Amino acid sequence: MLIPLLLALLLLPRIGLGADYYLSAAGRDTNSGASPQAPWRSLDKINDLILFPGDRVLMRGGDSFHGTLFFDAFDRGTAASPIRIGSYGTGRATIQAGEGDGIFAYNTAGFVISNLNLRGSGADANDGAGIIFYTDLPGGVKLDSVTLSKLDASGFLHAGVEIGAWNGTAGFTNVAIDGVRAYDNAKNGITVWGYDAPGFTGYAHSNVYVTGSFAYRNEGLSGVTEPTGNGIVMSNVDGGRIARCVAHSNGRRNTSSSGPIGIWAWRGNRITIQFNESYGNRTTSGAADGGGFDLDGGVTNSYLQYNYSHENDGAGYLLAQYDSAPSFNNNVIRYNISQNDGRRNTYSGIMVWSKLPLEIANSHIYNNTIFISPSTTGNVCGIRVASPTSSLSVRNNIIVTTGGAPLLCVAGGQSGLAVQGNSYWSNGSPFKIQWGSTLYSSLSAFRGTGQEMLNAAPTGFDIDPGLFNPGLGGTIGNPSALTRMLEYRLTANSPLINRGIDLKARFGVSTGTRDYYGTGLPQRGAFDIGAHELAY
Repeated sequence: MLIPLLLALLLLPRIGLGADYYLSAAGRDTNSGASPQAPWRSLDKINDLILFPGDRVLMRGGDSFHGTLFFDAFDRGTAASPIRIGSYGTGRATIQAGEGDGIFAYNTAGFVISNLNLRGSGADANDGAGIIFYTDLPGGVKLDSVTLSKLDASGFLHAGVEIGAWNGTAGFTNVAIDGVRAYDNAKNGITVWGYDAPGFTGYAHSNVYVTGSFAYRNEGLSGVTEPTGNGIVMSNVDGGRIARCVAHSNGRRNTSSSGPIGIWAWRGNRITIQFNESYGNRTTSGAADGGGFDLDGGVTNSYLQYNYSHENDGAGYLLAQYDSAPSFNNNVIRYNISQNDGRRNTYSGIMVWSKLPLEIANSHIYNNTIFISPSTTGNVCGIRVASPTSSLSVRNNIIVTTGGAPLLCVAGGQSGLAVQGNSYWSNGSPFKIQWGSTLYSSLSAFRGTGQEMLNAAPTGFDIDPGLFNPGLGGTIGNPSALTRMLEYRLTANSPLINRGIDLKARFGVSTGTRDYYGTGLPQRGAFDIGAHELAY
């Protein structure tokens, strides 16, 4: 008993007080490491320590340090007193990880890691991640508090930033990823994942937030079956948000039949993806996806809202359900803008797809604005429902096509699909709606299917919507400036003002409190059609 007691007494003064450890390229490992005047030189000196709440590891800005920082369950901070890893002096320090991980934290949490660059040896040479927090603890443990901010991570195989778990519902909670740039990696820019198997219930992670981050030129791998080349992807999360991020130019090398997406989630609950821009994401000919945004297999109670998608190979916005996924229901795509998505293969501005016998159920697509022009490498359509669904609604959307592209394409076998109150404009070309095997050349003829009808009264419009300058939205590149894009606002004489269906009153569907541009809903006592609610 005496030895453990003495050990506890020796450790007691350290716990919670916090010690600082300094590294510099000009330092020596024989120094104390306790001050900027006596820094260590190598990351191994940190790996040899046991870190306590409040400790700080500070690397001199502008210097490079080779190898991997490794933390395990002995190194544990708290939400109130985290272990902090970062830079001191001027600029950021860089961890040159070579073929491995930059920072690997195993079965631990209570960290704030910020103001660092992480460099791998290249997407084709590296076999790690820039930063990975991983747990396989038993008993459904949720490790609390991980904050990763103001980081650059490039040249890694798996991801720039990775949060992972693989033991049932074990995982992390209260994860914040903010101000990260993840680029020139292979499989993912930023990824969150956990245990998954057919029939498994529950989620590994909770309260995961990715904000203010950029994921680009994560180009994927050829010849593998998994989807690679993702920008930001979140899975196995209950309570997550991806907001004010930009994903672009990802996925160019993907050859998988389940392809990459700029920003997406799968197998999650209560996920919100909002205020983001996703553009120029790619896939190869004959492969899948390369889209802007996606709620995929097993997602429930989630939202895609207030986003801008453009010039992607795949769908701008996708609802998808793969064959072994948990149920997919109660998801919403609302108040988004899509411009010239679906550049390759058979995609669209908004697309719904499932692998039978599973279906998309109890989900809603409303008040989006879509502009689609023809593509020489793709079979485009404004909105495409590519497989049977149950209880899906498509309402109050603006669909503008040019060059004869169809406005709406719907596969046969629908159950409970409601298409109502949409505005269709083919811009001088013939009106085209593909419904099963039948092509309709007018809105009135299409109403013969029972769609665009409400209580025996016709709904929907075949009319110029009166947008400012559709097709010329361009690239914003700054998620805080998305609402400055004027091209998809309604003009003062738009025929769609006050012409939207009141979804709450008619169907009990909540529209939220704002439109894409931040205008409160409704104005003038009634709703407009599309992503813009014209203010007084």
